[in-house]
Amino acid sequence: MTAPRDLLALFAKAPVPGQVKTRLCPPLLPAQAAELYEAMLLDILDQHRGEPCDLALWHTPAAASDWFRAAAPSAYRLLAQQGSDLSARMRWLFRHHADEGYTRIVLRGTDSPTLPSARVPEAFAALASGADIVLCPDRDGGYNLVGLRRPVDALFELEMSTSSVLEGTLARAGELGLRTELLAAHHDVDTEADLALLAGELCETRTPRTRAWLAKSRVSMSA
Repeated sequence: MTAPRDLLALFAKAPVPGQVKTRLCPPLLPAQAAELYEAMLLDILDQHRGEPCDLALWHTPAAASDWFRAAAPSAYRLLAQQGSDLSARMRWLFRHHADEGYTRIVLRGTDSPTLPSARVPEAFAALASGADIVLCPDRDGGYNLVGLRRPVDALFELEMSTSSVLEGTLARAGELGLRTELLAAHHDVDTEADLALLAGELCETRTPRTRAWLAKSRVSMSA
């Protein structure tokens, strides 16, 4: 049986205090940061459950598989992230799904709950139109979504999670002769300034848990 051509993959961490959203502490306490990340993650998982493509949720740590199995909609196939760092885990993901027969693979992080709903369809459309790589830039110099038609390990042989990773990825793509398409930029939620942006973007339909968490926590955050 031939595998579907399109796959959306998500990277996620278990919402453990002190291990997620640490750059938000302060103003948040570690437990608050974990609660916020859990709300964002669950909202994002719901946002994509109806996508016309296959869905994969790559989680870390592997020991948290029971938590993710209980939390994730059944549409997601669960896989444990593989590799010693983010670069290795991204290379592994694209090779794994390409080996399964997928020819348009989009990877989204779980730090941007207000990423517009059009971005994922736009990414698949760009790949279908001939782009070798598609990226959604983040305002901090990185990116929050990347799509490929085939694995290109060299794109991820860079220091990730830095203010120059987008620039470096674009330069590497140019060196490799890859056709690149950039989507309209958005932002992750990593800093106190991002929290202020987030508050103005939340809506009841796409981000109900994140919206409820922010409303509930506003007093304790300002104390």
